[in-house]
Order: sequence, then structure tokens, then C-alpha cells
Amino acid sequence: MRFLYDFQRGVIFLSIGMARENEIDFSTARKQLMDQIEAWQSKSQSGLVELPRFQLSQGETSFVFGVPKLDGAAIFQALEIIKNHSPRVYVHTLEPGYTIFQDGEAGQLGTKFRFVYIGQQKRIEVSHSGNFIPAELECCLRLFEAFAASPASQNPSEQLRALGVPVYRRKSKAAVQPAECVADLNQRYNLAGYDQTKEAVLENVILPLCRPEMFHAVAELTRGSKSGVLPKAVLFEGPPGVGKTSMAKLIAAETGIPLVYVPVENITSKYYGQSAQNMAQIFEIASAYEQVILFLDEIDSLGLSREGGLFEASRRILSVLLRKIDGMDARPGVITIGATNRRDDLDRALLSRFDTIINFPLPNSEERAAIFARYARQLSEAERKQLGAVSPGLSGRNIEDICEFVERRWSRQLLVEKRSLDAPPFAMYEQVCQERLSAMQNPAL
Repeated sequence: MRFLYDFQRGVIFLSIGMARENEIDFSTARKQLMDQIEAWQSKSQSGLVELPRFQLSQGETSFVFGVPKLDGAAIFQALEIIKNHSPRVYVHTLEPGYTIFQDGEAGQLGTKFRFVYIGQQKRIEVSHSGNFIPAELECCLRLFEAFAASPASQNPSEQLRALGVPVYRRKSKAAVQPAECVADLNQRYNLAGYDQTKEAVLENVILPLCRPEMFHAVAELTRGSKSGVLPKAVLFEGPPGVGKTSMAKLIAAETGIPLVYVPVENITSKYYGQSAQNMAQIFEIASAYEQVILFLDEIDSLGLSREGGLFEASRRILSVLLRKIDGMDARPGVITIGATNRRDDLDRALLSRFDTIINFPLPNSEERAAIFARYARQLSEAERKQLGAVSPGLSGRNIEDICEFVERRWSRQLLVEKRSLDAPPFAMYEQVCQERLSAMQNPAL
């Protein structure tokens, strides 16, 4: 038991809850949180639906703020934020227009997170019988940053990151000439092999995004119209580890256009029951960018053929995805890229949305040698060629893993044998290659 002073009423209340370790007194907590909110608002230039309130009433500390939008998808997003600060949170109340989550650490005395969305009234309230602790103040701030700003002032990158969707963007020199660009990509990004794939990406994605006027001019000469010449949706297909995701990030770096990375499998499993709404929300937020690359990784996790049977939830997600791809395709400066290692299993309607399919095959012997050259530059050209010849079926990721494993094994050997520093020998790379190939051929061993 402890006494708490209500600053608004000038009354002292007796609080039943026990004092917690690291709890912050009301006046200090209010100053800390409001100072952080003021700094965030000044930096983001965000408009607010209403001013937030940090108050103490009848022994209960609460933080309340209005939000412009609050629906099921937003509440699931908020739950992810809450769980980062209160791992044992559970559902206390679930009614139309009114949801409460509660921290399970202290039973009925635990911190409550209320979401009210009745008519025009939309607000979030965090309350505790007694004082807040630092983790709860941090949670209040993160919830406020994610939901309080008016729609016109919200940063789409921050909104997407709150949904677990990262955004990649790095301004680089725009591509000009195909041959020069491929060589430049190899040098600047230390890429090895896959020359045909890189040329296809350059021709179908990078150059159309960087130099659309040339593509439009050619189409005007040939068909009298510039519509339809720029690809709107591209599918990257190939086995795991061949660089599909890395290539998408490279495109963002080369064009300077933000890449919204949507890990489809994680999104659908993480928000089961709200996946369709969540997927729709991702597309809606991404549409705020003037130009954007939407990268749907592991698209086969939800786009499997309907002939094989789908759960109703998966059908709804697929339906939303098809509609949203069509909507994004209608906008200039927007391209959707999907990645799959099971192209033949994709739903036909989904597959038909992609006007270009770029294959990412496993590297051949020469390409494998070039990849080894990237990670084992101390080896001679003849040794790298030998490694390329004895490593059939390995992907670029496999080769990178092998080289990292060799480095660790060699480092341990140098330490154990107390030898002077030296680079790993060719024989060790060859041995680890054989071990990896044997493991791949006999996975049960």
C-alpha cells in the first residue's frame, strides 16, 4: 500500500497496489513523457487529433490520447507494440468498439491498455493503479508515435515499420547504359555471376524506373501510344539462396526509390485472423509514396493454387492481394516484385498479374568460381576454378556459408595450434565443400 497525490483535485488517495521496482513518481513520469512527445512532434511536424493527457485520478495513473483511425488491424499492430514492453499481456475485454489488453504480471492490478472506437470517438488509454515504470512509459510513447498523428502527416515508412514491414532506400547513381551499368553493378555491389539475370533486371526494372522517357518514346514510334510499355509487376523465380531478395534491395539502392519489403509468410502468420486487413493496410500505406517498389517475398506462402484447396482466411488474403496489385499497377512509378521458389504452384490468377518473369538459376561452374573469388580472394584463379567445378548444385548463399564456416574453422585451428596469422588454404575449402554436398545429398545423416 502507498499514498498517491492527485494533482488535479489536490486529494491524497490510498493505493492498494504494492510499489514496484523502478516505478517513477507521477510528476517525473508526466514531464518525461510529455517532453518526449513534444520532441517527437517538433521533429515529425505531425498534426494531432487532440492533445494527449497524462493524469492521476483516484489513485490510477493514465495516459490518454485520441487517434484518427482505430480498427481491428490497428489494434493488432498496437498489440505487437505492447508485447515488446509487456510480454505477458492477455485479452481482458473484447466487445464491439471496445477492447482491453492487460498485463498479466499483477492479475487484476496489472496495467490496462484500452482501445475505444465507437462512432467518432476513437482513443487509446494506458492506465495503472499506482505509478508507471519505465517500460510502460516507453510503451505509451511508442503507441502515441504509431497512432496519434493525423493521416496527412504520418510518415509511411514509420507506419510500415510499425507493422513489421521494413523500407529500404539508398540514393545511388542512376543507370544510363546497360553494358556500363552491369559492370558498374558488379564493381559497386561486389556481385558475382548471374550476368543474364542482372541484364534482365536492368532491362525490365532498373532502366524503366530510371529512364522511362526513352521507353515511352520508343513505344510512341512503334505503336503510337506510350501506355503498357513499362512493366508493372515482375516475378523473381528460382531456388532459395540465389539472390532474389538481394537483387530487390539492389534495385532500391540503384534507383533511389523506396522498396517496401513485405515478408508475406511472416505477415500472414503473425496476424492470423487479421491478415487480409493487414495486407490491405500495407498496400494503402505504401500508396502514399510517389514512387515505390513493393517486394512481396515468399509470395508462394499465400498464393498457392486454389485447385489444391485453401483455407478461407488464405482465400481472403489472396483476394485482397489480387485487387491491390491491380490497383497499384494503375499508378505510374510503381512496380510490384514477387519472389517465389515454387512458380508452378502459384495461383493462376496471381501468376497472370506478373507481366515479366525473371529466372534466378543456380550458378554454373564459372559463376560459382566467381562467387568463391568474392569470399576467398587469397586463392589462386586455378584454385577458385577447381572449387567451382567440385561444387555443383550450390547456391550463392551456400557458397557464402561455406566460406564463413571455413574462416571459423581455420581461426579455431590457428588458436589451438598457436600459429601465426594466415589465410585458410585451398584444401580446407575443398573439404568443407565436400562435407556440405554430402550433407545436402543425405540430409538424414
